[in-house]
Amino acid sequence: MKTDKRMVKKLLARFLCRDNIFTIVTFLVSTVVAVCLVNMAVSIWRNTAFQRDLTKKASVYNVRTLGAVLAKATEALLAAEELSLLRRSVGQARIEHQLECCRVILPDGGIVADAEPSRITVIKLPQSWAGNSQTYTERVTGNNVTCSFPLDVPGRGGAFLQITANIDDQPWVGLQSQAAQMAIACLGLATMWLIHRHARFRLKGIGAIHQALLTAKDPEVDVSTLEVDPQLGQEAVIWNKLLGEKQRSQIRAAMEQIKESIQKKSDDNNELAAACDALPQGLLLVGEDMRVHYANGAAAALLQTNCGKLTGADVSEFITDQRVIEAINRASDYPSYARTIVEVEPDGPTTSSDPSRTPSLLRFIVRPVRREDLGIAMVIIEDITQKRVAETARNSFLGQAAHELRTPLTNIQLYVENALEDCKKDPHATARCLNVINEESRRLERVVSQILSVSEIEVGSFQLKRDDVRLDVLLQTLKADYERAASDKQITLKFNLPPKLPVLQADRDKISLALHNLLGNALKYTPKKGQVTVNATVHKDQVCVEFIDTGIGIGPDDAEKIFDKFYRAKDERVANITGSGLGLTIAREVIRLHGGDISVQSELNKGSTFTLTLPIKEEAA
Repeated sequence: MKTDKRMVKKLLARFLCRDNIFTIVTFLVSTVVAVCLVNMAVSIWRNTAFQRDLTKKASVYNVRTLGAVLAKATEALLAAEELSLLRRSVGQARIEHQLECCRVILPDGGIVADAEPSRITVIKLPQSWAGNSQTYTERVTGNNVTCSFPLDVPGRGGAFLQITANIDDQPWVGLQSQAAQMAIACLGLATMWLIHRHARFRLKGIGAIHQALLTAKDPEVDVSTLEVDPQLGQEAVIWNKLLGEKQRSQIRAAMEQIKESIQKKSDDNNELAAACDALPQGLLLVGEDMRVHYANGAAAALLQTNCGKLTGADVSEFITDQRVIEAINRASDYPSYARTIVEVEPDGPTTSSDPSRTPSLLRFIVRPVRREDLGIAMVIIEDITQKRVAETARNSFLGQAAHELRTPLTNIQLYVENALEDCKKDPHATARCLNVINEESRRLERVVSQILSVSEIEVGSFQLKRDDVRLDVLLQTLKADYERAASDKQITLKFNLPPKLPVLQADRDKISLALHNLLGNALKYTPKKGQVTVNATVHKDQVCVEFIDTGIGIGPDDAEKIFDKFYRAKDERVANITGSGLGLTIAREVIRLHGGDISVQSELNKGSTFTLTLPIKEEAA
């Protein structure tokens, strides 16, 4: 009995030794602190979530109120057809209230107004449309809320206003009131860390190895940090030896990974260089020493050199325009410097080392690579020659269109005055004046139709209204309209028509416009005492109309380009003849929409033959 009591006392003494007591106390204190920390974290999280929920609801309510006010104003503007004011109001509302999206949409999906003008698909409000206005909908996605407000336009139909806005989501809202709790939590965490640190130093041998094993759970831990004091015993020495073996193994594995990473980085750089070389714009990276660090293929081509000469060279050897050089200097010195755009004319100072190449109109865009870095400037080079040519051609078209409109209007005004003066004295003179007025009115109608057709082609609304079309009547009318113009230029106009031509399923006005453009061009570019012949034939399932002239002809380089918008042949004789550069474009577009085509065969100084083919049966373009 006494022996059992001594064994119990011995076990209790061993269990209640200083180290074990310290371990138990450490565990209890750590548990209490951990419970307190979890409790405080849950409380802070719940309070923060509650505050964020209130903030989100307030933001959604503000968006809903704004949309309701804007919807009433939108209905009034749609009813009054004030589309310009509506679009301006939508854009202003987006800027003032920092909206992600603000647009007015018809039931069929057409966008009447949008803060981004490029997304507008309905240019002119139709008289009415199908569909009723939808009910109010609201959708919250992440930090965005999208509201759709129904609109009712009297006499037209329904629509809806769509607004998308950011929801104020401040993750730290409400934390000010929890500052005291956070301070207590941090104090508890610091206390627990100090206790743990003290306990770690108190443990011996196995305790140190145990701590090292816990640390070793992290796969990214440094093996050298797991070593323990060798004075702690034989176990510590063996442990350090095992760590040395593991460290050498990790070093070998790391070397292999470094080799693979270097190889992969090299492959990625090659892919990036290939992608940059595929860009149509030139790209230069210029250092603060004004030397080119990188240049893609487009940059070398636009600067009329090669990448080998360009890379590493002083940028002023290839770009001598001082405005560009100064912009590069500022961008490399000041990382917050805004971008600069410089356009260099073909006859400007920016040239290349190869004088045989024809210079182009180049646009240089200079900006720093990143705001926080110094010394690197990025230069983007674009060839805008064709864009400038298109702008020039468009301006020329506007001037010529104004001239084309002014001429028939002047003639109509003049002959109206003559008809009013001679209506009682000379009935024949009055009839002649009315005939001229009729011809000029048709001419004016054709010019306006061309302008409207170009506008329809630009917006993609060029459509056909098919009906029965008698081609023989159209050709006879065409002959009557141009006999006087041919006679004035002493040109022989012949029409070779078969006894019977088929009735087509086509758009009469657009077919007539195409025929007028082709015959008008033939007479326009045929000199005096020349000849224009119109032949019409029927081949199985299609009808063919040829316009043959003995005019100035078309060069092989211009044969296909003449069908491009605003393009006119480079022949000097063409520059002296009034024209918009749109007649052939519209004619081919019309015929192709009918399932046919227009082709040309021509030779300089010998004339041209334009062949128009149309399917007899209705076909889709």
